[in-house]
Amino acid sequence: MRIVISSDGDTIENNVDMRFGRCRYFLIVDIEDGEIIDVKSVENEGAVMGHGAGIKAAQQAGNLNPDKIITGNLGPNAFNVLSQLNISAYMGSGIVKDSIQKLLEGKLERISQNDSNPGQEVREENTEKDDKIVFMPLLNDNGEDSEIAGHFGHAPFFGLYNIKEGKLTVVENKLDHSDPDKSPVDQISETFNPVVVFAKGIGSRAIMLFKEKGICLKTGDYGTVKEVMQNLDKLEDVTESCGH
Repeated sequence: MRIVISSDGDTIENNVDMRFGRCRYFLIVDIEDGEIIDVKSVENEGAVMGHGAGIKAAQQAGNLNPDKIITGNLGPNAFNVLSQLNISAYMGSGIVKDSIQKLLEGKLERISQNDSNPGQEVREENTEKDDKIVFMPLLNDNGEDSEIAGHFGHAPFFGLYNIKEGKLTVVENKLDHSDPDKSPVDQISETFNPVVVFAKGIGSRAIMLFKEKGICLKTGDYGTVKEVMQNLDKLEDVTESCGH
């Protein structure tokens, strides 16, 4: 079996790139009797395109003759190309080799038409940065020991963790909730360009707006920045609001 994975690096020790059309690399992993026997990498041709990145990436991935694909978010255009090629895509995260093992164990969710996100392709078309930002609401500014705020909108600080660089930046929450033209979610998206947002509690409207922008919204029972980053592949999708 051959698996193609969107990755932010050229080895299986790197992370699954949550973007498909704009990922840095495709890893080509050949499996035999449940064991990895060969790994190759190629740069994603879609990453440098101004428009049509998802379609180009899907075509390139298809030409690599995979049986299955592992990625994060998949836009509808890329999904349709892969469907026409009879290639199934599965939603992975965290370290590539861990996602491969989960796929072999049947623990990865298959991406369906309903899961493909129109906002993701718009987002990828307008994203030039290779950095992967995880955005978190914080109670304080104590580096990686900063505590996660219980509710997203009430956090006095925000943490921005650059996965590629392993670097955390903490900023004050200066969102303008009275701006009639840009919601707080719009301000976060335009200012910080996050790929993943982690929240313990978040309102239904914010959930809807983040999903429309193709931004992954994750949650989990973790109390600090360090715990969130150490368990990135274990985070759960936000499925309901906190009622605010």
